[in-house]
Amino acid sequence: MHHDLTVRRVLSVIQRATQTAAQTNLAALLDRTLDLFVEEARAEAGTLYLYDPERDELVVHVVKGDETSQRLLGMRIPASRGVAGAALRAREPIFVSNVADDPRWDRSTGELASLQLRTMYCLPLMIEDRPVGVVQVFNPPADAIDADEELTALRVLGDVMVSVIDKTRLLEEIYRRERRQRALADIAARLTTTLDRQQLLTLIMDYARELLNCEATSVWEIDDEDEANPVLRSHVATGSRGEKVAGITVPFGQGIIGHVVATGQVIRVDDVRNDARHYQAVDQQSGFVTRSILCVPLHAPSIQLGKERGRVEARIIGGAQALNKIGGPFTDDDVALFESFASLAATVLQLSRLYAETQNLLLGMIKALVEAVDARDRNNQHHSRRVSDFSVAIAEELGLSDEQIFHVRIGSLLHDIGKIGVPDAILDKPGRLTDEELIEMRSHTIKGYEIMSQEELRRLLRVELPALLQHHERLDGNGYPHRIAGDQISWIARIVAVADVFDALTSARPYKAPWSAEQAIAYLNERKGIEFDAACVEALARARAKGHPLVKTQIERAALTERR
Repeated sequence: MHHDLTVRRVLSVIQRATQTAAQTNLAALLDRTLDLFVEEARAEAGTLYLYDPERDELVVHVVKGDETSQRLLGMRIPASRGVAGAALRAREPIFVSNVADDPRWDRSTGELASLQLRTMYCLPLMIEDRPVGVVQVFNPPADAIDADEELTALRVLGDVMVSVIDKTRLLEEIYRRERRQRALADIAARLTTTLDRQQLLTLIMDYARELLNCEATSVWEIDDEDEANPVLRSHVATGSRGEKVAGITVPFGQGIIGHVVATGQVIRVDDVRNDARHYQAVDQQSGFVTRSILCVPLHAPSIQLGKERGRVEARIIGGAQALNKIGGPFTDDDVALFESFASLAATVLQLSRLYAETQNLLLGMIKALVEAVDARDRNNQHHSRRVSDFSVAIAEELGLSDEQIFHVRIGSLLHDIGKIGVPDAILDKPGRLTDEELIEMRSHTIKGYEIMSQEELRRLLRVELPALLQHHERLDGNGYPHRIAGDQISWIARIVAVADVFDALTSARPYKAPWSAEQAIAYLNERKGIEFDAACVEALARARAKGHPLVKTQIERAALTERR
């Protein structure tokens, strides 16, 4: 009869365990598993640990009992400590009849819960000789585990659930690794479609925060513009209070981030309160409370630029931080993943820096060249800069893309570059030009196009070149140099044409007084759709009416300068 009861008890346990095993979510599976143990042992509370072989620690994943005991969640203890550690090392269950008197009981952990503990049953979860975790149940009545029937049922429950827990944990780990690989692939794909540094770094750090399961991430770059006082500047910060961290600086060499950048070391700190290197000023400025940190250097790769420029050598250009790991400290696996993300972030910073330097060099040289040309025409100082401003305002009002606006800025700056080939006597002549002089002056459109169409520049300026050649063409075909009409005139030339005439009308000349902006816009309105593109004229008028800061005439700019 006793044997039949034992069989029925074990079959019932197996049935309940099998139903629980249908859970595919690890957290839900662990929660229900501990419920089964507490119910079968008729206990008052329980704890379920999983074993972390990387650090030889037991991690509290589920707690049942009073509310205060929930503080134990996520706690890590050495796998050799306490009753749980003793059971794991012995590979055998342990029953403690009087917890208070057992020297193995870890009182520092027990005091985190308010439940008065009397008895305890501790069962290691093993697959062959490999530890998976430990289940503890508290205050089971003596008769719940004083017979073979009860002990057999609990052992069978452990044997059934340990394999399910191990497989579910493995599947979750596989899924987590797949998510990491997909994230890295997604980032790599984005690198081929955009050089927007802020967008790419935010994407990288968002993925890092999600996959490392931490509260915040950030990227810091060396800012050595002031060579005597270099700093680390936060470019991107994600997570809680991220917007408060962006732009914050840390003196070079200070803080954990400064130490990492200076030495190239990877640093993990489980509790920053115990690390004197922690730079508290960032927390104070942002309102974020840092508890744990993983910090890695940003190693910018070497980049081959070609025979003429050689290569940019590999170097440390900053660091990346992951803050406040959820559910425990950062692991070796986290370090490897974060270093992968940091490598991508460093590549983004390096490429965007090279791109920005090249773009700034191009723009700076163009401005210098244009200023030199404008300086020769003493009757029309800073004309190209104003035309560029007006053109950009028109382009923005038309809703053009950032890329198109960039082309407009360059094309409008260069529109009169051909005047470099026009004699000073013609440029500086105070009166009206003769027919021969007018032909020479008008040749600046073709000369500018030819100068900037050299082999090294033609492809780089392919969008801008029509602005140089066609900005004096008119829709009705009465412009120059080629008297083209309508849709034959490029979109960029139509914009520059309106901006050019607006500045010519509103600027002072030896032979005429400047018009007001309203008079100039009225003039353009009379000729829109005939000489000038209607949409461009209307966009200029709207920008002026809205008080667009770029649409200020020569006289208005001079007045602002005087007031300063």
